[in-house]
Amino acid sequence: MAQTGEATSLTTTPVQPTASSDAVPAGAAPAGAAQRGDQLDAAERQTGAALDALAKLLAGSDRPDLLERIATARAKLDQSSCVVIVAGEFKKGKSSLVNALVNAPVCPVDDDVATAKPMEIWYGPEPNASVVFRPDDPSDSGPQKTKPIDFEQLSTYVDEPPTAADADQVSAVRIRLPRQLLQSGLTVVDTPGVGGLGSVHTAATIGALPSADAVLFVTDASQELTAPELDFLGTVMSLCPTVACVMTKIDFYPAWKRIADINRGHLQRHGIGGRLIPTSATLRSAAIDRNDRNLNNESGYAELVAYLRDELTAEVKANALVRAVGDMNEILDHLETQLNTELSLLDDPEETARLMRALEQAKEEADRLKGQAARWQQTLNDGTADLMSNVEHDLRDRLRKLTKECEEAIDDFDPSKAWDEFAPWLTERATSHLVQNYAFLHEQSAGLAEEVALHFDADHGDVVSRLDIGDVTSADISLEMESELDQKLPKGGSVVTALRGASGGMIMLSAFSGLVSITPAMPAVAGVMLLLARKTAKDERERALLMRRNQAKQTVRKYSDTITFESSKECRDTMRRINRQLRDHFLQRAQDLTESTSQSLAAAKQTVQSTEKARTVRRKEVVATQQHLAKVRAVVNAVAQAVA
Repeated sequence: MAQTGEATSLTTTPVQPTASSDAVPAGAAPAGAAQRGDQLDAAERQTGAALDALAKLLAGSDRPDLLERIATARAKLDQSSCVVIVAGEFKKGKSSLVNALVNAPVCPVDDDVATAKPMEIWYGPEPNASVVFRPDDPSDSGPQKTKPIDFEQLSTYVDEPPTAADADQVSAVRIRLPRQLLQSGLTVVDTPGVGGLGSVHTAATIGALPSADAVLFVTDASQELTAPELDFLGTVMSLCPTVACVMTKIDFYPAWKRIADINRGHLQRHGIGGRLIPTSATLRSAAIDRNDRNLNNESGYAELVAYLRDELTAEVKANALVRAVGDMNEILDHLETQLNTELSLLDDPEETARLMRALEQAKEEADRLKGQAARWQQTLNDGTADLMSNVEHDLRDRLRKLTKECEEAIDDFDPSKAWDEFAPWLTERATSHLVQNYAFLHEQSAGLAEEVALHFDADHGDVVSRLDIGDVTSADISLEMESELDQKLPKGGSVVTALRGASGGMIMLSAFSGLVSITPAMPAVAGVMLLLARKTAKDERERALLMRRNQAKQTVRKYSDTITFESSKECRDTMRRINRQLRDHFLQRAQDLTESTSQSLAAAKQTVQSTEKARTVRRKEVVATQQHLAKVRAVVNAVAQAVA
C-alpha cells in the first residue's frame, strides 16, 4: 500500500463544493441491511398513517390534549434525524475523514490549521453555508439565529484562531450538501480537537453528547490508543452509548493492522463497546476519482458508509418509531378505556351504580396525581434535592483532592520558575473535573426521570433526551487563574542579603577586638564572615521560597473556592431547570389521565340520562369508533413487531 500521506490529499482550505450527488462507489447495501431498511421505511409510513387516522378520529372530539400529543408525535417522526459527532484529539484526521465521507472539501485539513468551531453538515438540495449564533439567554429554547456566509468565508470562522469580527458570538458553522448519505436524515458534526478531558474544546464536545445519536471517535494508525483517549471514550460512553472508533491514515503506517488489533484489545479491556474501522482518506479520494469500488473497499469507507447508512441510521429510525408507538399506545389506552366504560353502561344499565363509583374513584386518583402531595411530586422534589446534594458533594470532593494534590506538588518546585507550566496544568485538571461532574449530573438526572416515570408506568427515554442540562462551557464559570508570585529576590538581592549577614559578623568582631587583639586571626575572621554571609543568604532564599510556595498554595485554594462557588450556583440553576422540565412533562401526563377520567364520567352521566333511542344511536357510534381504534391498534402492533 502506497505511503502517500493522508493530510496532503485534499484541499487545505474549505471551498465551494459541487452540487452533484455522491460520486462514491460505495456499493449496494447487504441484503439483510437493505431488507431491514425497507422494513423500517414501510413501518414509518404505517406509523404516519396511523397518527393521521387518530388525528382525524379526534378532530371533532373534546380532547385537544390528545390531539396535541398526536401532532407532537407526528412532528418528531417527520423531523427525526441521526446526529453523529466526530471527535478526537488534534491532528488525527477528523476533518479529512469528514471531507472524504461527504465527498466535499469543506473542512480545513492543513497541518498548521486546527478546527475552532463545530461544523454541522446537513442535507440540502443546494450547497450553502451559514453560521449559528449563541442565544443571548442560555435558557432560551427558541429558534437559533443564523447568518448565511460564502464558502470562501468558512476559514474565517473555523480556522484556529478565527478572524471573523463576530466569531466570538458563533457557536457552530452549518453546511448543507446534496448528498444521498445525508438525505436519510444523517447529520455529521466535525468538532475541534479534544486534547484530553481538560481542554475547553473537550468540555464543549462533552456537552453536546447527550443530544447525539452516535459518536465517531477518530484516532490514527501512528500509535495505539493513549490513556487520555481511553479516558475520554469512557466519559463518552456514559453520555452516548453508541460509539465507534475510526482509525485513520492506514495508508501512511505499514503496521496499522497490528495497531488496530492492539486498540481492539484496549477497547475490550476498558469495557468500551462498538467497532473499530480502519480508513484512509487518500485511498477514498483516489477511489472516487477512478470510480474504483475495490479501492473504495480497501480505503475502509465502504464499511464506514454501510455502518452509518445501514446500521446507525436504521437504529435511530427504529428508536423514533418505538417512541411513536409508545405515544400511540398511551393515546389508544385513554380512548379505549373511555369507550369501553361507556359501552358497558349502554349494554348493562344495572351496572350503572358500580361503574359510576369506579369512575368517581378513578377521577379522584387522577386528581391526586395533579396535586402537590402526589407521590410522583414527592419523588421528584426529594430526588432533586438529593441530586443537588450529590452533584455538589461530587464536585467539592474532586476539587478538594485536586487542591491537596496541587499543594503536595508545590512543595517540590519553585513556583517562580515553574508557575507558567503549573497554571495551565491546573486549569486543565479543573476543567476535567468539571466535565466528569457534568457526566455524573446527566447520569443522575436520567435515574431521577426513571424513578418518577415508575409512578405513571411510562417510558422516560424521551424526556431524558430532551433535558436541558447545558454544558460546562455554557456556564458562567471562570477557569482562568490570576496570580503574580512576587516573592522572588530582585536582581542583586542575594548580594545585599549576604552583606547584611557579613556586617552583623563584623559588628560582633569589632566589639570583641576591644578586648583581644585579633590581628593574627584575620584570615579566620574573614572565613567566619563569609560563612555568616552565605548562611544569611541561604536563609533568605529559603524564606522567600517558602513565601512563594505559600502564596501559590493560597492562589490554588482561592481558585478552587471560586470554581466551587460559581459551579454550585450553576448546579443549583441546572437542578431547578431539570425539576421544572420533569415536573411539566409528568404533570401533562397527570392532566391527560384526569381528562380521560373526566370525559368517561361525563359520558356515563349523559348515558344514564339518555332515552332508549339515543342510547341505541350512541351505541352504534361507540362500536364504530372502537372498530376504527382496533384497526389503528393492529397497525401499531405491527409496527412494534417490525422494529423489535
